[in-house]
Amino acid sequence: MAQKNIFIQPEGGPSTFHFDEDLDNLPLPSLDDTLERYYKSLIPFASDESELKNTERIISEFKNGDGKKLHEMLKEKASKEKNWVENYWEDYAYLTTRVPLAPYCVMSQPLLTSYTGINTTRGNLLRNFSRIVHYTLEFWDLIRHEKLRPGTSADGKMHFSSNQFKRIFNTSRNPGDPKDEISCYFKLKSEGSCPTHIVVIGSGRIFYFDVIYDDKLMSPQELHHTLSIIYGKINDEKNNIGIPILTCDDRTAWSKNRQYLMELSKENQHYFKIIESSIIALSFDDLEPSDISELSQKSIDGDIQSRWHDKSSTLVAFRNGRFGFVGEHSCYDGALSFSPYILMNLMDNPEPDWNEELKLKVIPKEIKFKVDDKIKIEIDRLEKWKAAVENVLTVHFGQFEGYGKNAMKDQKIHPDCFVQMALQLTYYKLHAKLPSTYETATMRQYYHGRTETVRSCSIEVMEWIDKWFDGKSTTAEKAKYFRRAANSQHKLMNDAKQGKGVDRHLFALSCLAIENQMSTPELYNDPLFLKSGGGGNFVLSTSTLGYFINIGFVAPMLKDGYGTFYTMLENRIWIIVTAYKESDVTSGKKFYDAFESSMTEIMDLLNFTSESKL
Repeated sequence: MAQKNIFIQPEGGPSTFHFDEDLDNLPLPSLDDTLERYYKSLIPFASDESELKNTERIISEFKNGDGKKLHEMLKEKASKEKNWVENYWEDYAYLTTRVPLAPYCVMSQPLLTSYTGINTTRGNLLRNFSRIVHYTLEFWDLIRHEKLRPGTSADGKMHFSSNQFKRIFNTSRNPGDPKDEISCYFKLKSEGSCPTHIVVIGSGRIFYFDVIYDDKLMSPQELHHTLSIIYGKINDEKNNIGIPILTCDDRTAWSKNRQYLMELSKENQHYFKIIESSIIALSFDDLEPSDISELSQKSIDGDIQSRWHDKSSTLVAFRNGRFGFVGEHSCYDGALSFSPYILMNLMDNPEPDWNEELKLKVIPKEIKFKVDDKIKIEIDRLEKWKAAVENVLTVHFGQFEGYGKNAMKDQKIHPDCFVQMALQLTYYKLHAKLPSTYETATMRQYYHGRTETVRSCSIEVMEWIDKWFDGKSTTAEKAKYFRRAANSQHKLMNDAKQGKGVDRHLFALSCLAIENQMSTPELYNDPLFLKSGGGGNFVLSTSTLGYFINIGFVAPMLKDGYGTFYTMLENRIWIIVTAYKESDVTSGKKFYDAFESSMTEIMDLLNFTSESKL
């Protein structure tokens, strides 16, 4: 099967985590280098020369004062830790966040099963879901037995950290005050026993069952039998006082309710352990999303009585036979999602024989929390709260069919850089200003590496946009400046991957200031720091999902911002644009429409200038 060559390590090859301990330490750039790159990133956002002059002063004072002290502390930390930002990033970027996890802090994907050739209908819901769950369990088993192929760069010369794979499954982000805690129950086979059950949630009811018997995973047919029992029970009787809705609350309130429930009975403590240690959560959602845009949105903010938001991974089955996925972002990054494995298996493997006689018939158990009037009041509060804020996010899926990665490569431009430029042009068309832009750069080539920020809106982008709209530049000049901007983006990405970014370094310095009870340095309160995206204030949050039939997204970083996430196929581009409904400034649909025209206009320009040289 094709996916074996991609995901499964050949016999005798290095194990999944073989290279992890030998990866290079996360590099720490010099303070001077970071501040120089930081200053350049501010220039597109300065309103005038005086604002830049003031920021120059602030940077100089930081470099010779608080920044110098903090950097010396960070150097000391880096001398003792292989990844100097790891704990800070987890604690301050994720676990101290108090807002509800969905839709603000989770990743989501529509599982595009219709592109795999399977019959995606309401009548096939349970059969298809059983196959999806089975392939998910296979992926879990590959990690557990260390047979998943370790990640590498495209040329195979650079090895990537596999560390985050240990938190995709059997993991939960448990609420706390003032910060949450990640509880990981996953263990490699070589480390000992690991929980082997899954939980299934729907209409406020929670079930669980083991998925390994005689050291074998349940087959799709066996899973179908058990899931059919659960689905029947859920449809026969809904739970009006279901606990799952409590997990959609803000983190401090949920922490108090969780603690109260555990103190209410020892059984409740046992039930929490079952849910939080389970391999994965399955969700039977009552909704019936009509298209990919709605499927995407409802995967992240659908039926809240069928979600346990703390779980690191949740597969969602909708009534009309569509499927989605939700991942808790603090536990791992989106690039580690196992959905490509699922989709490839659905494409490669034939339909199971559903009439095959079952060797194993597993009866699920139901979790019934002990509750009292206090918890019932809290559930009622959240039912009313959800009705008031439903559909916080708009999610628009678009498919640009004008061309894809092949045509961009023909122009000698990296496809990701090409799309990034189109996003810059799109935003400027709609808002007549440049957007502070975040693009994800992987740092997994370093020990426990996660991500760095690429500040895509560069000086070169500013100059190109000026040429595009000045009304006097020739097509040749526009094309020249476009290529300069795209090449600049390529360099920014490569620099970030080599540890020459800006944001993680400045972030760690700010964490040290907090940790040492220092007053906040002026640099972090500078208006240009915020206008350029500092402190997570990026107007445009972007990431590429690669080159396979796979798409996902997160919410925008700001109320008046966008999230834009794209997949570059051979002859088309898939893109998901997210925006907040409460914003009077943004529109995901308008952004996509403008993106389509931007992509067309850029390629027309490049083709015209190429032909004019003949």
